[in-house]
Amino acid sequence: MNEPPRISEIIKVEPFKIAVRWTTGEIRVIDFEQLFQEWDTQTDEPEAALFDYSTFKYVSVSEEKTLHWVNVPIPHLTFNGDMSDKQFSPLSFDPDVLYEASRPIDAFRLVLIGD
Repeated sequence: MNEPPRISEIIKVEPFKIAVRWTTGEIRVIDFEQLFQEWDTQTDEPEAALFDYSTFKYVSVSEEKTLHWVNVPIPHLTFNGDMSDKQFSPLSFDPDVLYEASRPIDAFRLVLIGD
């Protein structure tokens, strides 16, 4: 059975673009500027912290083999539903969504020459 693609390493981080190697061996680029536009991310949402490159650049690969930001803690409910005992997890994104949104590195290396 084939495993779904997961992120094995970060190759390069640029302003709002991250080149990653997937477990398939592919190197693909995720353009978060485009994703945030598509998702209509608002400034009051947790993801909006990534609009600031000084926060965005501290991305890493999680144990779940996806991108996460430990510098953007996300509060969540505990099992008993009590928010007075908040737990925090790093901001992360579903790797299936990231793979679908990513593009092969070749798409970014092409230089178009005028007519």
